[in-house]
Amino acid sequence: MVTRNETWTSRIALIAAIMISGCTNTIKQDKDTEDGARDESPTISTDNILSARSDVDELAKYYGQGQDIPAELKTEAALRNGQLWNYLSRMRDDQLQDYIEQNKAGYDAFTKNPVAFNGTPAVILRLLPEVMPELFSDAAFEEATGYFKLDSKDLLPWGFAFTKAPAAPGAAPSPLLVNVSCAACHTGRVKDANGQVKLLVGAPSTVGDINGFRTVLGRAVQNPNYTVEKFTAALMAKKDGELYGPDRITEERIDKAIFLGTAQSPALGATLLQQFKDGLQKRGAYAAQTAGAFSLKGDLRLLQNSPGHIDFPIAVSLAAVPATEVLADPAAGLQKFFPKASGIGDIMSVWGQDKRIFAQWDGNLKNKLTRNLGAELGIAGDPRAVNFPNGLATTAFVDKLPAPAYPFKVDLRKASEGRAVYEQACLSCHENETFMPVAAIGTEPGRATGLTKDTRLFLITALKAACQDKALPDCNVPDDEVVVPRVDNPGYVSVPLNGIWARAPYLHNGSVPTLYHLLVAEERPTEFQLNDFSYDEKWVGFQWKIKGDEYDNPEQNNPGQSQTRMGHVVRYDTRIPGYGNAGHADIKVFNGGIDFRKDRKKLDALLEYLKTL
Repeated sequence: MVTRNETWTSRIALIAAIMISGCTNTIKQDKDTEDGARDESPTISTDNILSARSDVDELAKYYGQGQDIPAELKTEAALRNGQLWNYLSRMRDDQLQDYIEQNKAGYDAFTKNPVAFNGTPAVILRLLPEVMPELFSDAAFEEATGYFKLDSKDLLPWGFAFTKAPAAPGAAPSPLLVNVSCAACHTGRVKDANGQVKLLVGAPSTVGDINGFRTVLGRAVQNPNYTVEKFTAALMAKKDGELYGPDRITEERIDKAIFLGTAQSPALGATLLQQFKDGLQKRGAYAAQTAGAFSLKGDLRLLQNSPGHIDFPIAVSLAAVPATEVLADPAAGLQKFFPKASGIGDIMSVWGQDKRIFAQWDGNLKNKLTRNLGAELGIAGDPRAVNFPNGLATTAFVDKLPAPAYPFKVDLRKASEGRAVYEQACLSCHENETFMPVAAIGTEPGRATGLTKDTRLFLITALKAACQDKALPDCNVPDDEVVVPRVDNPGYVSVPLNGIWARAPYLHNGSVPTLYHLLVAEERPTEFQLNDFSYDEKWVGFQWKIKGDEYDNPEQNNPGQSQTRMGHVVRYDTRIPGYGNAGHADIKVFNGGIDFRKDRKKLDALLEYLKTL
């Protein structure tokens, strides 16, 4: 993407400068009103742009990002029938694989290393499938949490990692723990043209559910089988290497000794089980008392399950603000530190961070290192537990991580027509990372308005504490670059569109299933499904229709139903507070004046081009 953008930026600069653009008009509107001026810039005919781009060699060079293309593929037929794109997508996949191999340490940090030094006791988590198979078999766990194993022989789900709190000098050994890596949230999946499910490293997980994970653990500690006798029997049946693998036998023996006891020390299994139960229940009660009661108005569904999403303002309030500050005067504390409504947001893609000015949907995190530490803080809940070395490694890895190539057929002749439509309808916003106020974009406001002034200050303090190497320039940036002050002017940032095909569903809260629905707002469904990794090539998004459901009659569905799971498939209900699918709909602001509902030729062409980004 970097090479391609650089090669054609100069060619489109003049077009972009004189084109009437939705974002440009939105940004200029206030100033024009003050000056009494009007923007009378002429429009550029899409047809004129298309006529200048009919040369096959130019198109092959453009989509090939300047690479040499075999002569037999530089034909009109190869453009049309997908042969050229098939070659180019394989080339991009090779480039991605080369990047991973050349940055293996960063890849391992991203996929295998924990984001924090706290978590679930490993001995408990590893024994739960034997003690409670109805909750923790691979299939049941994936259904409840969205987390999966690549291979049934894997000890932990993809994106989960062993970790351990640093031991104080002279202290007794502490047990091994489990927490997630970056990959738990930032790995997508798609069923490719060969029917194989392919991992998309850096893409958002549509169903990975950290709240669902906590919920299923909460069910476990309430289960009648959550007893020291049951865990002891399961542990004693394990041979060396079966609990943590052959590379962690020493740690395994330490944890067995902690849990079962030795001649020199008592068994601490019952204590460990009780401490874990108490910690879960205390956290759950505090979240319900604060975010649940105040922000969510007593509707605890989002605290129990939020597949593929996280409520960033709530997560920050729970992680960065000390409970003592909130509970000293609960009525005032909730007003000061917690959002007034749900701020649910879709998990974001993380590739190509070198081209991102800001992070998060509302653009409130700027510095590249502290934005990654912010993600770790949300999981760790304590800046002292953040895995700072991992933050350094993963920040470097995602900086130039390429987006995955679209794995299906593309008609590059149609895409070349869509490229001109893209320049008219999308370019000025999405290639300039434009900030738009909530009122202008019209989408669910909670994500943008949820971070209070007081919580922002605590978040800055927490991120600075998590940035542990004070000799690094990134650990000494001004407060406004740690957390951008957006409280008085909340809004959202139009993110770059590289790899947009793999980032479905769309909008900041993932409320729109396909790019077709994003561009034709009148046809957005009230409900759709997630976690079917088959791809809708026509509408550009994952398969979204609820199988066997009354999709054509959404009013028949019960508005009171929560977002629910159907097997491994998740039902997304836009009527849940925070999950609304309004916004990004005014064609003058967002579509360059094109009514895609009426102009299906331009819509199809634009969708074809967006597949290539």
